[in-house]
Amino acid sequence: MLLAVFSIIFIQLISLCSGIYDFQNDFILVNRQKRYVLSKRKWPTNTLTWTLQDIKYITKTDKFIIRNTLHRAFNLWASVSSLNFQELPDLHNTEANINIAFLKRKHGDNMPFDGPEGIVAHAFYPTLGILHFDADENWTLNQSNGINLYQTAVHEIGHLLGLEHSTDSRSVMYPKHRKYDVNYNLSDDDVRGIRQLYPRLEKNRLRKSKK
Repeated sequence: MLLAVFSIIFIQLISLCSGIYDFQNDFILVNRQKRYVLSKRKWPTNTLTWTLQDIKYITKTDKFIIRNTLHRAFNLWASVSSLNFQELPDLHNTEANINIAFLKRKHGDNMPFDGPEGIVAHAFYPTLGILHFDADENWTLNQSNGINLYQTAVHEIGHLLGLEHSTDSRSVMYPKHRKYDVNYNLSDDDVRGIRQLYPRLEKNRLRKSKK
């Protein structure tokens, strides 16, 4: 199953054309000191639940791999912020803050997919909690061909949490396609951005001062 990427910047759709992400009507405020951009929306809680819907387009084996990949992507954001993520069984998907699914063509949100390539995924800013991947895409892991699921998930989750695109080319929120990178990780810009929304209480601030 092919992986492709994309998101909706608030309600702005991201499309993939000829291997390069083309963000329609995507406006970014440029600032030399602060390259990340916040959507001005955030979740009211730091503990968020998510679920991967049991859709017919993914096999049980695929679902196991996808769930593990999503755990890694969520944990990456949690490791540098005050956020905690908990997976709920598909049975309880209506209770989850974030619902994730692999879908095809028209799927009920007025943002139809278009088959292989083109639009590959879309996500919405808080607090809608919706992330859809195009099941027709060639999703891959740990290889240069296809579209990397992990890297795409990290980018899209950034939007789910309230981040827009960054002008820093090292950022996971940079609006251009990045080939598979074995050292893929959050940049300093990503960390600063997510901590603006969900500040992390440093351990040394928890220690009682000595008298």
